[in-house]
Amino acid sequence: MIRVLATVALICQQTPPKPAFQGDFFGEMGRAFCVVQKVDLDAHTVTAKLDRDGKMVTVPIKDDTELHVRDSWGELSDYFPGQHVMLFMYVDEDKKWTYPRAIQDDIHMRARHGHFAKVVRIDRDAETYSTRREEKDNKGTVTKMVDDSYVAAADVKVWKGAAAAGFDALKEGDEVITQLVERDGKPVAGEILDKTGDDAVRVVQDERHRKDQDEKGLPSYVTDVEVLNGSLQATVAWSGSERAKKDLKVGAAVTIVPEVGKPFAGAVCSVQGVDARQRVQFVINARVAARLAPGQSLKIFLPGTGPAVPEGRAGIPVPKK
Repeated sequence: MIRVLATVALICQQTPPKPAFQGDFFGEMGRAFCVVQKVDLDAHTVTAKLDRDGKMVTVPIKDDTELHVRDSWGELSDYFPGQHVMLFMYVDEDKKWTYPRAIQDDIHMRARHGHFAKVVRIDRDAETYSTRREEKDNKGTVTKMVDDSYVAAADVKVWKGAAAAGFDALKEGDEVITQLVERDGKPVAGEILDKTGDDAVRVVQDERHRKDQDEKGLPSYVTDVEVLNGSLQATVAWSGSERAKKDLKVGAAVTIVPEVGKPFAGAVCSVQGVDARQRVQFVINARVAARLAPGQSLKIFLPGTGPAVPEGRAGIPVPKK
């Protein structure tokens, strides 16, 4: 045992360990299509029925879970019962699900993978349509054809631009993606989008998400805190990373609201990219730091948004001369 430990120590001295992407783990992560049954905003959970076997699962939504809707970012409140989505799940060493890396609705998942398929048949009377899509390898060689058939919902929306139309707007030859919804226990096409329509709904969702962030703050969590120094390190989740990088400038004073507790002020010291997220260091009042802990959920409001920046004991400390 001593020899083994000595060997490990020697290796570590020669090649210090460094975190790196673990592709083998990525390949083990669970991917499952399902239908949303319930969204609990208070408990931060989603209950869904898996397509493959009808099993009901309830998964916790963490601060760093990617929430994707309408080919953009979204909030947990954007999901609804009957919506067809994909869960992308972290797993533990026994391959048991832990929590979602991401939730994606059909629009986002299909658009981001380029799964626009040509409409090859439409039955106006039955309100059904069929599509065909080529799958290609890295060299551009077609490896298989993917054929799908859909029943359109009575109120289906066909997006070929900024305004939705009805089923009559769908034409053979259109290249589309489909958002499924469950009605009376059966999956039907709730929305059909071509590439122009996808661009249009994404612009609307981008603006809606931006407004949500202005009103609710950027989702974040405590990475580290030093009480006597009044130092707070917070990680901004994927959905707010771009705005944090752009709008959080060194020296800016902002309002930070913990999930539990009173708002407090923070002065930006630095902003550093970590994978696709941003890690922000703040100067905060030591009295506030004493009630924070790693992992605690926060909402960081960008300058000019949200509540007024707190002052006094919850404000930014004034350095002594």
